[in-house]
Amino acid sequence: SSGYVMRSGSHYTEFQVTGVPYIGIVRPMPGLNASAYLRDFSFIGGDGSFFPDFLAQRSDYWGDGDVHTCDYNCDDGKMHFTAWDEVDEESDFEWEGMEGCQSGDTVGMLLNFDEGTLTVYKNKGFTLLLDC
Repeated sequence: SSGYVMRSGSHYTEFQVTGVPYIGIVRPMPGLNASAYLRDFSFIGGDGSFFPDFLAQRSDYWGDGDVHTCDYNCDDGKMHFTAWDEVDEESDFEWEGMEGCQSGDTVGMLLNFDEGTLTVYKNKGFTLLLDC
């Protein structure tokens, strides 16, 4: 992971898909001891026992928002987000235009702090998939 923390403006990145990954964002947690989490874990769903550790990293930069992580499931196109207060909060959220992708596709993500959105695009044609 990088030590770079985004706090304002718009940020875009692309991923070349192989397999069926989950691609998303998570709040900055610079004080988190990453080596304590070497076993398999997830920021969304799964073993909720980590959530208090994640919430303990809260800083003033987080603001008042309660969506702490958001991801896109490349397999079926579903979205997941959470406030880390329930294990599977908003798991498998379906939305209009929902579409999965496959190996070889390009997934782009635009994080816009001014609008408070994460927009997901598929392939160079930039088909809008999701705003969360």
